[in-house]
Amino acid sequence: MLHPYRTFNNYLKEHFGTVVYRVPIDAGFDCPNRDGTRAFGGCTFCDENGSGAPTIKSNIKIKEQLIHGIDRIKYRFGAKKFLAYFQAFTNTYAPEGVLKNLYEAALDHEDVVGLCIGTRPDCLPDNVLDMLAELNKRTFIWLEIGLQSAFNQTLDIINRAHTAEEFFDAVKRAKKRNLKVATHLIFGLPGETKEQMLSTVEQVAQTDIDGIKIHQLVIYKGTPLEKEYNSGSLQTFDEDDYVNLVADAIEMLPKDMVIMRLVAEGTKDELVAPKWALNKSQTIIKIDKIMHARGTEQGCRYQSFLTKSDAPTIPA
Repeated sequence: MLHPYRTFNNYLKEHFGTVVYRVPIDAGFDCPNRDGTRAFGGCTFCDENGSGAPTIKSNIKIKEQLIHGIDRIKYRFGAKKFLAYFQAFTNTYAPEGVLKNLYEAALDHEDVVGLCIGTRPDCLPDNVLDMLAELNKRTFIWLEIGLQSAFNQTLDIINRAHTAEEFFDAVKRAKKRNLKVATHLIFGLPGETKEQMLSTVEQVAQTDIDGIKIHQLVIYKGTPLEKEYNSGSLQTFDEDDYVNLVADAIEMLPKDMVIMRLVAEGTKDELVAPKWALNKSQTIIKIDKIMHARGTEQGCRYQSFLTKSDAPTIPA
């Protein structure tokens, strides 16, 4: 069954002419909402890995992490080309010179064809964006700027310690430099309605963002949200409700936007809820099936909400 949306794997295959795999890296960064610059404690949904993959060996240098990750993926999939994925914590949260040295170290591997860099909107000053734009002239740069929600009240609740306005400003400044930009959204954050979640999707759809990650709120062990969940004050999505909401969101996104993720997952050792997150592939199949049953595809409702008189507007 073909996906009724544009996947990141297909995008990379179109761009590079071959299958390309991401190798997650922990470069030792922190976050400004963890170290006290803007707040303490980090995002309430984030565990001690800083949203990094459990396969990351954060106690070794970047080159060694890459070698380990590339060898593992080569053995499993027979892959030949890779993107170094600076995934854990905020990967532009350092002086420009430090960042450039780290990025260059990753690009030094002969099988690495580019970088994916995960960050926050408040950690993208113009000089860092200028440096990324220079790198982008000779390699592939994919910048992932987390948003989670376009509602500042929600961002305060989850301790993001930045605003939606900062996000849209960072996107505009990055796109002016011809950088490829993606964002992350979470459905099911505390206090949010389905209407608010889809409003965030509408606002993101009105930008010229290249890619998007959407996933359900997942409660991991050791996070502040675990206490809320265990107290009964926080619920997670039912799988079928989530599947239908994601289908709605995909229909609202531009046809050329790359869909990078639709489901968050976890292992039995780290996952508290929802338990259906243990079977990511099952949920993706359900999303595809519901869209095929509807007879819809990515972008089929994109123009209709743009013409609504009450459509939300993004900051100027």
